Amino acid sequence: MSRCLTVRAGLLIATGVAVALTAVAVASGNASTRNVQMLDACDPATFNADVGPGTCTRPGGGVKHAEFIGQLQTQGEAPAWRFSPEELDLAPGGALLATNRGGEDHTFTEVAAYGGGCIAPLNAVLGLTPVPECSTPGLFASTLVEQGDMLQVAGLKVGIHRFECLIHPWMRTTVVVR
Repeated sequence: MSRCLTVRAGLLIATGVAVALTAVAVASGNASTRNVQMLDACDPATFNADVGPGTCTRPGGGVKHAEFIGQLQTQGEAPAWRFSPEELDLAPGGALLATNRGGEDHTFTEVAAYGGGCIAPLNAVLGLTPVPECSTPGLFASTLVEQGDMLQVAGLKVGIHRFECLIHPWMRTTVVVR
């Protein structure tokens, strides 16, 4: 076999591999994974004393429980408790990976419309009514993400999807699948 033929054969093989890899990339391009971070800044000493042991596992200081309640009363939210990003696009067939990087438990729950959560004392402070999803048996537990854990959501249809924490209802992310 001549050197020229060997080079051509090598180029054909390389081209075939490149075409195959491109086809795989195009086919899986719609199956992207987007990340949502669940964040908070609870102070373990005051949250555990006021709410109950194990409520906050975050190391070190943070926002004291009384300050947290004060923020809810004056701002309608505690800014350090949030989903990030608050809005994102997702390709059809894609997946969301919600990771709890905070010190408290959170839920990552799809709701028809944003509203109050399932925790009566927080709804009372915020003047909110629970979303209807709070009465869906097992939904709270199935969307609960404990400190350091993650939850994957896949199979979302084209359209707008709203996710909120049913504990801290101002924690929200809007996902647009297109």
